[in-house]
Order: sequence, then structure tokens, then C-alpha cells
Amino acid sequence: MDHGKEKPRTTIRLHRGRARPFWHGNPIVFSGAVAYVQGEPPASGDLVEVHDHMDRVIGWGFFHPTSQYRVRLVAWASEPDLRPDLASILEARTARAAALRRGVGLPGPDTTAWRLLNSEGDGLSGLTVDVFGDVAVVMASAAWVARHRDLVDEAVRRVLAPEARLVHRTSPAVASEEGLAPAEAEGPGPMEVLERGLRFVVSPGGSQKTGFYLDQRDNRALVRALAGGRGAGGAMRVLDAFCFTGGFALNAAAGGAAEVLAVDSSGAAVEVGRENARRNGLSDRVRFQEADAVEVLEASPRAWDLVVCDPPRFARSARDLPPALARYQRVNRAALAALAPGGMLVTCSCSSAVRRDLFLEVLRDAAAEAGRRFAVTHVRGAAPDHPVHPAFPEGEYLKCVAGTVW
Repeated sequence: MDHGKEKPRTTIRLHRGRARPFWHGNPIVFSGAVAYVQGEPPASGDLVEVHDHMDRVIGWGFFHPTSQYRVRLVAWASEPDLRPDLASILEARTARAAALRRGVGLPGPDTTAWRLLNSEGDGLSGLTVDVFGDVAVVMASAAWVARHRDLVDEAVRRVLAPEARLVHRTSPAVASEEGLAPAEAEGPGPMEVLERGLRFVVSPGGSQKTGFYLDQRDNRALVRALAGGRGAGGAMRVLDAFCFTGGFALNAAAGGAAEVLAVDSSGAAVEVGRENARRNGLSDRVRFQEADAVEVLEASPRAWDLVVCDPPRFARSARDLPPALARYQRVNRAALAALAPGGMLVTCSCSSAVRRDLFLEVLRDAAAEAGRRFAVTHVRGAAPDHPVHPAFPEGEYLKCVAGTVW
């Protein structure tokens, strides 16, 4: 049966007391919430109808028999204009997502890299689409995306352009969880994109995430603004720790920093960062170094006017929290100690298991251990093309905190 055009033939009934989050819009039905399956036995990626224990229709979603995410809801019965078939759901969701991006100026004449679909935040759990010029990277974190690839491609091209080039990617970790064959993207190779006028080389689908950390766009703009301040002696010195390809570093230089050191343990990322600096005419003020970022921080006490810390994800789940929190605390203790009095720290966590209040506690404790006072001036998340549904707080994975030190 073509689930793009027909109503689901399978009903998923939930246990008593388990439906409340889904009535409110949470899309993830865990296996333990399912009481029984009625109708045709569903295969992985089948569209099914979800009922509460009183047999009231909650909505429709994709069934995944081997995943702890047993059903991913993508449409609700409270949306009367949305038909319960995949083609209609995809058309409605992608059109709404594209309109939201246009409303915040994406894409624009000076920004050509942006996110079209943000999984749960756009009502399509398991599907992320990042756009780089005329290339769109389709990231699958659920089996249904791979199974219905043709319909997904059709919906994406409908809101971008018929000739848009699509690159598909599925991470090995997700493939194992969802029972998919791992698929790494074969992208078009390195290309140049713009972000607020700065030029960046990206390899769509062939690098970390989908090729570039689009979620940090507005936080990079914050660093550009902060770098316009005056450091000790009138010349601001900036350290970008865990710099990847230099997004924060180049924004600091563009904002007016006199000296920027960008540090990352990846030699490949550092080389791309140097090329990015060259393309923007900033090689004289941005220096890249392949090294351990924490070691560099710990070796430079009170040396920097602005420190940016954007480490990799330390906690993949709640089970990883204790060691992850210890690592975040070490990183931020070193960053706070490396700042000159009156300096600014911009620090991030991309671990969804580390909630915002917990991250602030880490910073409080790190400041105490470093013997520094830290006053928070900004608490931020991802850019607006990464929307979060309030019923799914796990979607608010990125935390960015800025503050001053003395």
C-alpha cells in the first residue's frame, strides 16, 4: 500500500494515563506507552493512527517496531485541515516551515545557509533539512524518512526549486537504532556560502552534522557585537576554543577584535578555518592552531578579553550526565580563569540532556572553582530556523550563555 495517499489501516492504542503529552503536541510515543496494535501488522515506517485508552483519535504517526521511539507523531486530529496521508502532511509541513523562514529573512542576500526543517520543531519528527545555496542536505533520524524518500524529496523541492540538488545522510548511530542501513552522503564537494556577509567553505552532508553549525548563527552574531568592545590596552584579544572551521573566530575579527586565536583538535577543520579567514581577508588577525582547547585555556591565565567555548556534545543521554557535567565544568573553569578582569565568556552546550538550569549551575560551580565572579548577561538558544515545540523541551538542545568576569 502507498502510505503517501491512503489512510492508515493500523491503530495504536495507548495505556491509560499515557496520552496527556501527545494531546499537548509531544510527538514521541515510547514503546512503553503502547498498549496494543489493532489492524494490519505495521512495518517499519508505516503510517498508523494513534488512540488514547478511550479510543479517541490523537493523531497519526510513523511506526518503528525496533525503536524505543515506537511512534513518531506527525499530524494531530486537532488539525482539521490536515488529511491523514503522508503526501498531504509533508506538503503542509514544508510549506509552513518555508513561510516561517521567509518571515525571519531566510534565505537572504547575505545569508545563503539555513535550516528548512527542524524535525520535531516543524512537526516532522525524524526529518531535518539544511540548505546551502542550491543544495539541500536531508538528514534522516527515523526509518520513515528513508522509506518514503521520494515523497520527502518531492515536498522539499516544491518549496525550494525543482532543480534543487538533494544530498541524503543517515548517521550510523541512528541507523542502528532505527534498523536502517548506514548511508553517508555523497555531496557536491566544497562550496562557498554566506552568513551575514562572511564567506564560509562547507561540504554539504560530508562533514559534522550536515556540513555547518547553522544553529549558532545568531550566537556568532553576538560574538561579532561583543568583539567591538575594547580590551586591555585598547585592543581586544579573543580565544575561540573548539573552533571547528572558525565561525566564531571570523565573526570576532569582523566585529573589530585585534587578535583572534582559533583552536581545534581537528587538523582538517583548522585547515578549512584558515581558508575561511583567507576568503574574508582576515588572515592577518585570525590565527588557527591544531591543539587541545582545554590545554590552551589552562596555559593562558587572565590573557584574553573574550573567550568562546563551543565544545562537542559531551552527553548523548541522561546516562552520560555525571561525566559530561564534570567535563563541562573543567572546560568552563579553564575558560573563566583565562579571562582578564572585565572580560567576556560566551559558552555553549549542545547536549539536550544538560538542561538550561543545570548548565547555569555548572557555570556557577566553575566560577567558584576558578576563584572568579561571573555575571550572566545573555542566555540564548539556537537560531529561529531551529524552532522548538513547548511540548518537546528536548528540542531545546543548544544553550549559549554569555557573561562578564571579574
